[in-house]
Amino acid sequence: MTTASEKTAPADAPADAPAPGGPDTSALPAHARLLLALARPRPEGDHERLARSLAGRGDLDWGAFLDAAARHKLLPLVGRHVFTHRLDRERDGVNGFPYSWVFTTSYLGNRARNQALSDDFGRVFRELGQAGVRHAVRKGFSLAEGEYGDPGLRRINDVDLLVDRDDAPRAHEVLERLGYVQGKLTGDGEQIVPFSRKTQVFWRVNLSNQLPYRKAGHRPDVPEFNVDLCHDIFQRKSGVSAPARELLGRSVPTVLCGAPTWIPDPADRLLDLCSHVHKEATSLQFIEDSVDLQISKFLDVALVAASYDESVWRAFLSRVEEYEAGPIAYYALHFTAELYPDAVPPRVLAALRPEDTAYLDEYGTLDGQTARWALPFLERLFDTGRGDGSERSNVPHD
Repeated sequence: MTTASEKTAPADAPADAPAPGGPDTSALPAHARLLLALARPRPEGDHERLARSLAGRGDLDWGAFLDAAARHKLLPLVGRHVFTHRLDRERDGVNGFPYSWVFTTSYLGNRARNQALSDDFGRVFRELGQAGVRHAVRKGFSLAEGEYGDPGLRRINDVDLLVDRDDAPRAHEVLERLGYVQGKLTGDGEQIVPFSRKTQVFWRVNLSNQLPYRKAGHRPDVPEFNVDLCHDIFQRKSGVSAPARELLGRSVPTVLCGAPTWIPDPADRLLDLCSHVHKEATSLQFIEDSVDLQISKFLDVALVAASYDESVWRAFLSRVEEYEAGPIAYYALHFTAELYPDAVPPRVLAALRPEDTAYLDEYGTLDGQTARWALPFLERLFDTGRGDGSERSNVPHD
């Protein structure tokens, strides 16, 4: 991905000035600016210099930085940077990262965790394929083994699979045979118990996914394995639909987790990521859990978008028009461009931009409880209490 780190800062710029071409982070505290500087697979040039300068400041709140890195699912990524760029070492009289083992251990631990997930999910892909269940891997390992180039960099919680609704019964049989149950992990972490009848009915009526399939992991870094079967990349209440059957017809064969599988074609893949960003950033359920706005999700979009050439962008715009998903795509790409200006061509944003952009600051619409954010995007990214005054989600979890 071409980033602003490849540009040269003016000679008279302050040592901790924002990297040229990047977002204006002057209103943010030092720990937030440091995280944004490191929120990329390879922080080089101006971004590395900015990170070193900020890390050496005596007023940087390292507890707040650690919390933010974990909240935004960037701790393993930061950990590798600390080691590979020797950010813990003093340079030119400027101190480096304290407690470097906290960050590097997070990277190494995440790499071991993702390997355990990969071993199990590889069996899932292989068994589904042998049973004749066409599927495509969304997000997760397709990004970790692809755009990130290192499975240890990206925190992975589960595997999301596109599966045609007609194939759900066969997929269910495969997952049951592999020890998966539709339910939730018990408090002692020993077994999975079925969801309540209320939860089952709610998901069946309102959501585009099957209830999660889970299996106890019996290890501290993997308390559970989680497989989500998705029949559409958009939620029913969004008014937009892109059925799995259509996307699977265009999917691309690949190998992930050591097993043959498929991923969505490039245009579908970015549209899927845009839908994911929009859903979680605006839904009360995710706002309650403080996972609505995570820099890692925008980084996913930026890395995929930055790999596109002209022909793929044309296909993407055509796909957006076909599914009438312009507002959703623009939402995700607009905010991605605020963080990673070089990832999305201005002409693409201009082509997608709706006449009324007031919805960019709205949330809760899919829940039927529309409200507006008071803070601008960059500030609310780091406001840990941003959802305190919002309405409660009606999605059951029991």
